[in-house]
Amino acid sequence: MSTIPIRREEITPEWLSGLLAGEGKCEIAGLDIVEMTGHNPDLSQLFRVRISYLRRTTEHPDVVIVKIPPVDDVVRIREAAHGPYESELGSYRLLESFQGSSIARTYGAVEDRQERTAAFVFEDIGVFPEGQKYAKIDLSVAKKTLEFMASYQAKFWQDESLGETNWIRDEAWSFLFNQDPMGSVIGWQVIRGDDRFEKTGGLMVAGEYLGERLTGLRNALSSRPRTLTHNDFHQGNVLLRQTSNGREPVIIDWQMPAYAGPTNDLAKFLMTAVPFEILAESEQTLVVHYVETLRAKGVADYSYDECWRDYRRAQVATFANYAISCYETSPDGRLIESSGDSTHAVIKALTLADPAEMREILP
Repeated sequence: MSTIPIRREEITPEWLSGLLAGEGKCEIAGLDIVEMTGHNPDLSQLFRVRISYLRRTTEHPDVVIVKIPPVDDVVRIREAAHGPYESELGSYRLLESFQGSSIARTYGAVEDRQERTAAFVFEDIGVFPEGQKYAKIDLSVAKKTLEFMASYQAKFWQDESLGETNWIRDEAWSFLFNQDPMGSVIGWQVIRGDDRFEKTGGLMVAGEYLGERLTGLRNALSSRPRTLTHNDFHQGNVLLRQTSNGREPVIIDWQMPAYAGPTNDLAKFLMTAVPFEILAESEQTLVVHYVETLRAKGVADYSYDECWRDYRRAQVATFANYAISCYETSPDGRLIESSGDSTHAVIKALTLADPAEMREILP
């Protein structure tokens, strides 16, 4: 039996006032709880909670986001075995200095150590305008996001102690997330046969590279410097905070951190979250900005040429990961393309790469 909330009705005024104790004593009269987009009973339940107080301080929030594990005992224990709750809790503790700015502030968290689960109370960043699915990222926001990425990576650059923790994954896992490389071959066949996708630029080279050749790519990527990586830096995990200085990126869902090569995050963000039109015009500019921010934060031994090479290689690994899961089998045995927005963005991003350069860079 879980010792932390796993049901909506267990998010009570008494429980929540305890989690908000860090802001001072408060007394809650009632809660208005609404299920959020992203609520997934098989992974994590998400609720936006509006609070009515009887007693509070000026620091107590009017609205919070509560994230709790699944209700189903079998599902919860199965998911917990992969470590996402421990990893998210560890990440927020490790990155405490970024909370309230580029990471959502954590008002409180509780864990069930036996089940390896956790429940969180986060600040509410706000809602998207009606009909908008993802944060709208322009060039300025993209640069700010890369500045944050470079900042947390520089903070833990070559910090081998991260590799000794039990909640941070390793370089080997971060490559395809332990999926079978041969699955990418089938995915490429589906993508190549889909008329919706333009087969130009580096996409064809990347597609031909999938399968057994990914072993060589994995070995080449293992030579990169290592640091803390988010590993799931797709468009759905980038929110925007409205401030007096404009829109500031906020990165959520730190459930898959790894001590791995930094360009894992760089490739996934640029390919999935930056609009294609901006990437087509400013790809090199953005990578330069990332490297210059790393250098400004004290990383002096990672050149632009090295980063660009590792970025292109990480793009192929990112593509392979999405290709593995981009199809399903119909009842009559046919393969059907079945992918989302991030997969389509990754495919499109690769069309920008020069084929000759890709062949030269890939091991």
